[in-house]
Amino acid sequence: MNTQEIELQQLPFSVNKKKLTALYVASGMTERQIRDGINTIIADNRKLPSDKPVNVQNIWNCEFMEFVETYGLPKGYKK
Repeated sequence: MNTQEIELQQLPFSVNKKKLTALYVASGMTERQIRDGINTIIADNRKLPSDKPVNVQNIWNCEFMEFVETYGLPKGYKK
């Protein structure tokens, strides 16, 4: 086994926006990039109107996985 794999943490099953932001800010993304990305995914999945802000704190697992697929794994985590 690679020693680097041992140090990686398991990716959480679900997160809220605050936890998602914390995971990806450590990976070098800005809070605005993270919020814009997840809000777009949430609006698409939940068919929310595009003219109104996304006022959602809890992220569904499928939305979280789509974010991970789009932006990659956060630093220090594995699937």
